[in-house]
Amino acid sequence: MTKKTETKKTAKKAEKNNVVVEKFQKVSETVTGKIKDYNEKYLADTIEKGKKTFNEYNEKYVAKNIEKGRETIKEYNEKYVAKNFEKGKEYFEGPYKKMTETLDDVLAKGRDIEKDALKKWDKALDQSKKFMYKVPMVETFEKKFSSSLNSLPSIVNMPSKAEIEKLTMAMQALNTNIETLKKQKTV
Repeated sequence: MTKKTETKKTAKKAEKNNVVVEKFQKVSETVTGKIKDYNEKYLADTIEKGKKTFNEYNEKYVAKNIEKGRETIKEYNEKYVAKNFEKGKEYFEGPYKKMTETLDDVLAKGRDIEKDALKKWDKALDQSKKFMYKVPMVETFEKKFSSSLNSLPSIVNMPSKAEIEKLTMAMQALNTNIETLKKQKTV
């Protein structure tokens, strides 16, 4: 085939496709117009009438019944629920108050018992100390034990309390002398 015949065939196909597209557009415009007219004539008026009827029905019946329901619930709450709630509150608060008062009493008595027990314990310790010193050899044992404890640091090559105090005093004196020398040097 030649190029001329091919271009003629493609041109005819393009014309046919354009005709189909144009027809489809005209049909869709016609259908859209008819649907729009139908909606305007029949549906829009019916929807508006339905809205008005619904609003009137709400105003006449629903709103009044809702208000009556609210008032009824409010009256019911005031007559029954609030009273029973208060009774229930008293029912629970009574035992709770008794329980807390009892626990407070028990705690107070426990504190008193503790104080008494400590006093008795202190008395028993005082009596045992008096008795212990009446037993022969206790003072001797105590003195020997104390002296052995005091000699323990020297055995382990640790300084004694007196040696530590002496060293501390010497350090303080040295620090004082250093401070004095610093002051003299800066002057």
